[in-house]
Amino acid sequence: MGAVNNLNAGNVAEIWRAIRALQVATPMLSASIGAGGLRVYDGGVITIENGGLRVTGTAEIIGQLIASGVVDFTGDVTISGPLNVEGLMTLVGDLVVASGGKITAGTIELNPDGSAKFGSMTISPEGKITSGAAEINPDGSVKFGNLTIDTAGKVTAGGVSLDPNYLSGSLRFDNGTYLAATPNGAQLVKTGGGGAVTVSSTQADIGAGAGAVIASNSGVTLLGLPTTALKPNLYIDPTTKLLYRSTASF
Repeated sequence: MGAVNNLNAGNVAEIWRAIRALQVATPMLSASIGAGGLRVYDGGVITIENGGLRVTGTAEIIGQLIASGVVDFTGDVTISGPLNVEGLMTLVGDLVVASGGKITAGTIELNPDGSAKFGSMTISPEGKITSGAAEINPDGSVKFGNLTIDTAGKVTAGGVSLDPNYLSGSLRFDNGTYLAATPNGAQLVKTGGGGAVTVSSTQADIGAGAGAVIASNSGVTLLGLPTTALKPNLYIDPTTKLLYRSTASF
């Protein structure tokens, strides 16, 4: 036979059972928040102890985000606005600065056009390196103050040049004098009608105009001596081979 509901009995016991159930209930263990959202205000704080926060949608922070410990990002990270990093920053992999970005670190500048600056040294977009009075050009020529080296290997320092392509190589001076390697040997010349000194493996020559002194294994030859009707006044010592001007009377 079923239980008989006593209409005269009160339901206080049932009310206390409901209150007790509410006291020990943990509704947030399986709670969900709908379109109305959850609001924490008046300085309230949500504290997560020995747990975590997982967002599969979008997390928006308006104000200040303070994070201490280890922060791991996986995937794409976009930062708009200034980024200040204090302490050591280590990059593993490539660093790509897109959309014409400029990298500045102290006196170092890396520009999107390919130019760079390292203190007093600059690199142009074409690859020219400049540091003070020194220049290194992409074509291979260099300059250090008044010293230059062109693409042909010619070295110029003020009024002196070392030219590997003049004759067989030469040291040239602005006043027209040069010391050069020639097929006839080393040659010291003053251009424009001046004299010359040539030294080869077999002889040494000193010449100016039609006159010359040639020393070889065969002896010494004098060229271009002027003639005269006067009595001889030269004497060659047979022992020392020295040449004297004679003052003897004939």
